[in-house]
Amino acid sequence: MATLTLIAEPLPDWEAEMHIAAARDLAKAVAATAPRSCSARFLVGRGSSAPEFESPLIRVEKLPMRASLLPLVWQSSATARPLDGEFVHSLTPMMPLRSRGEDDGSQTSVTIPHSIAWEAPAVLGGSQARLFRAFTRRAVKLADVVLTPTHATARVLQRQYGENLPVQVIQLAPPAEFRAGPDAAERRAALGLPERYAVTTSMSGEHGRLEWLFDAMRMDASLPPLVVLEGFDPGISPRDRDPSDIGGTQVPDELRDRVIAVQARELSDIGAVLAGASLLVQPQSFSGTGYVLLGALCAAVPVLHAGHPATAELVLDAGVSADTAGAFAAEYTRLFRDTDALAQLSVLACDRSRGFSWYGAAWQLWETHANL
Repeated sequence: MATLTLIAEPLPDWEAEMHIAAARDLAKAVAATAPRSCSARFLVGRGSSAPEFESPLIRVEKLPMRASLLPLVWQSSATARPLDGEFVHSLTPMMPLRSRGEDDGSQTSVTIPHSIAWEAPAVLGGSQARLFRAFTRRAVKLADVVLTPTHATARVLQRQYGENLPVQVIQLAPPAEFRAGPDAAERRAALGLPERYAVTTSMSGEHGRLEWLFDAMRMDASLPPLVVLEGFDPGISPRDRDPSDIGGTQVPDELRDRVIAVQARELSDIGAVLAGASLLVQPQSFSGTGYVLLGALCAAVPVLHAGHPATAELVLDAGVSADTAGAFAAEYTRLFRDTDALAQLSVLACDRSRGFSWYGAAWQLWETHANL
């Protein structure tokens, strides 16, 4: 009986809570798609909340140490020994790995969710970028399979670690919380959101480019209110941050009536906010795993983005790209003036979302391990 073990504790970064939720959804799908006599195991750190699964094919086990210690401890090969002989997968590079013989029965697969640590390390900060790269190097060297959610991220890894590095692309999906629930309208009302708005996760600075959106709003007073979801992009380094940007989004005085900064109380708020938006605007020069993008597509919300290859690959024809501030502002205005174009993009976003599901990811994961 083969058991696929899922590491539920991710790298401790801005996406950690999203990865934990995604791991729960993946575990359910792995159990639902498990071949005969196979099952799933869900590993959480000591002190972490252990979810309850309805499927009898999922076993939850606790690691002997807290999640906060894992980034340090799992850099040692010796800590991988308890997982010898297991089929193991992690949605982030944080995973215990060591060199093994070919006949010990172990199979390890690791997803590298994004390429920020190489393309824009200042966004992560020096220590976080080094940690991400260190765990990725271990995965490239010691894991049986390296996976990425986009071909764009795979190409970055191949540029870093050799063009012949075998990388498989696994299409992920948004956490279940990023899909609007029956209480979505009540959640939006509690957050004080208007009936019509655009939404973004961008921050101020060279890489976050929130200023692009503010400039567009200054040029066009007819643009709807903008909702800024705080905490869903990595922190911008001090040299990229506006000096006045302390403790949250700093809104220019002339836009205070048109910009709403929101701190989600829990992940389900994100699903409600995305579902109520007319457009997701992402001017960032980088791309994370893409959970927010996928959540928007599932809500039939199109995306205006700056053309980062990973973002463009996820969105395809369900959005529009513009790579300069002027072009971005022009597209922003055009989409809200051309209601037919925005409606057509909404249909395409709904169509595009059908290509992403945790069941599809689980099937691919089982197939990947079956082929090892």
